[in-house]
Amino acid sequence: MPVRAFDGAVELHGHEVRAAVGDRGRGRKRRSPNAGDMSAYPDDRDVLTFLEWERRQPERHEFSVGRTLAFAGGTLGHSALAAGLIARIQPHVRPCRTHASDALIVTKRSARYADVLVTCDERDAAGEQTVRYPKLIIEVLSESTAAIDRGDKFDEYTTIDSLEEYVLIDSARRWARSYRRNGTAWTTTLPFTSGSIDLPSIELAVSLDELYEEAGL
Repeated sequence: MPVRAFDGAVELHGHEVRAAVGDRGRGRKRRSPNAGDMSAYPDDRDVLTFLEWERRQPERHEFSVGRTLAFAGGTLGHSALAAGLIARIQPHVRPCRTHASDALIVTKRSARYADVLVTCDERDAAGEQTVRYPKLIIEVLSESTAAIDRGDKFDEYTTIDSLEEYVLIDSARRWARSYRRNGTAWTTTLPFTSGSIDLPSIELAVSLDELYEEAGL
């Protein structure tokens, strides 16, 4: 796995907020929040405390191992790739549910927004903000958060017992890679740069060429 690096840390109401940087990232860019615009970050930094706090915030945040992370919006290319994926996946997987980046994926130590996810578990009830039992997660990479998607998020997501597949798709070039659960281990495919990428977790193949062409990439 790549080394995860962080740039400077900012103190906000006595809590350290770190902005993650990486070789790629999704369209969403981490940033340090303005203390004058936000209420204090939670003092007891565990997942449940974070979730209660997050529901009251005007902006979205993520949580990882005691750290609260703020982020802003992304590029048009990033959004177009995510939208194209959802348009192909959603009708195929019904009655399973497909969510975009408004759903928080919750693990024992983190709460993350993914670009695309599929859950077939009734415990992930429609109308709730959180998802705990996804079977497929897809992250669209962009320059600022690639290392996080490949590193911290991979480590966190693969602790979810229901997860069968984790897919990365780059928003800067035609490139994709998938990680699949194989018993107690995870295996990875070679990178895809053209043709179709198979998603065996939902029995669907997605044409990368069409996806990138529609996104103007």
